[in-house]
Amino acid sequence: MLIKNVKPPERRKHRRSYIITRVEYTVDSSTNEIFDGVIANTSESGICLLTTYHLNKGQKITIKNNISPFSRTATVQWSEKYNHFYYKTGLEFL
Repeated sequence: MLIKNVKPPERRKHRRSYIITRVEYTVDSSTNEIFDGVIANTSESGICLLTTYHLNKGQKITIKNNISPFSRTATVQWSEKYNHFYYKTGLEFL
C-alpha cells in the first residue's frame, strides 16, 4: 500500500516571509502606553507578533518600527500562549 504525504490546504491569503524584528505598538490608540513586541513573520495582509501582553480578538493596534519608517494599524485575529513568556498573535492589516 502506497501512502502519500499530503499537506493540508494553505488557509492564508498571502505567502509569509519569516523575519525577526523588534517593534513597538500601542493598543486602541486611546492610550499613549507603548509596548514592545517581535514580528515573527509578515505578509501582504498581516503579521505574526510575539509579545508579553495578551491581546484580545478584535482589538486594534498600531505597530511602529523606528529603524525603518514603518507604521501600520492592524486588528487582532487570534492570540495564544506561545511559551512561558510570550503570546503569539495574528494581526490583519486594516
